[in-house]
Amino acid sequence: MTLEQLRAFVAVVEHGSIRAGARSLGMAQSGLTQQVQRLEAAVGATLFTRSPGGIAMTPYGASLLARARVVLAECAHAEEDFRHLRGELSGQVRIGASVEAFAKLMPAVIEQLRERHPQVTVHIASGPASTLLTSIREARLDFAVTLVSRGTDMNDFSWKVLDRSEPCILCRKGHPAEAIHSVKALGQALWVNTRPLGAVGTPSNRLADWFAMHAMAPPHVVATLDSLFETLHLVSLTDYLFLGPRVALGIGGFQDLLAEVPVQEALPGADMCLVQPKHTPLSPAAKELAAMLASYANMQRRTRTAA
Repeated sequence: MTLEQLRAFVAVVEHGSIRAGARSLGMAQSGLTQQVQRLEAAVGATLFTRSPGGIAMTPYGASLLARARVVLAECAHAEEDFRHLRGELSGQVRIGASVEAFAKLMPAVIEQLRERHPQVTVHIASGPASTLLTSIREARLDFAVTLVSRGTDMNDFSWKVLDRSEPCILCRKGHPAEAIHSVKALGQALWVNTRPLGAVGTPSNRLADWFAMHAMAPPHVVATLDSLFETLHLVSLTDYLFLGPRVALGIGGFQDLLAEVPVQEALPGADMCLVQPKHTPLSPAAKELAAMLASYANMQRRTRTAA
């Protein structure tokens, strides 16, 4: 198999069709089809099933995809290494960021990166920790700044703690829960979450862990949403509650719509960590951005301590 064949295969997967994949690579549809067929011949397996309704990966294709992404990512990193040796720092860095990490770190650091290294571009993916960690494993992200709790599977990652998360219970302004001071009064509340409740001790399960700490039945989660913006919008319009980052109270458009439920019991915390693959070195541009994020987080901690 060749790199061109792997690029053709991944392009079809990511763009959903032969036609769209060929367009993304700037090549003829027939040329991309030939590359995929040669790859199928090389591995001795059919990678896609084709029908009038479109294409779908076979189990062989699904097995190849993660490795193909890793190979292509490593080739891109090798090219960046050589440019770096020639005195250039360029390329695209693909990172993941939880909402709390984005709000606290990203705007200032991305601006610093642009000023120091204008040839480096950044793609930022958002989402819950489980999604971002999966994307790192599949080489779709170089690293992520996200929440890590004691139950998070970190065996194939290395990580550095940048800060502690600051969770709180969010509700709409004027909600009766603004007068509640104990978790015991929230047993009948309706909740939304950014993920289904997960394993004990993971970021997505903090709400259920909090209830369990106080010998309460599991919370009633009526809806889960991937996007924090939509979650906050739903909370601002309903009586649903949300265990989210305190920084959300300052996000543009929500300052006057959301309030904090002032419970006295401490909420389960999590570390905000910079997470990267354990056995794969970062590209020079990704390494530089990771160092800048760690430095900026350290400066913020020192400033808070001094204050």
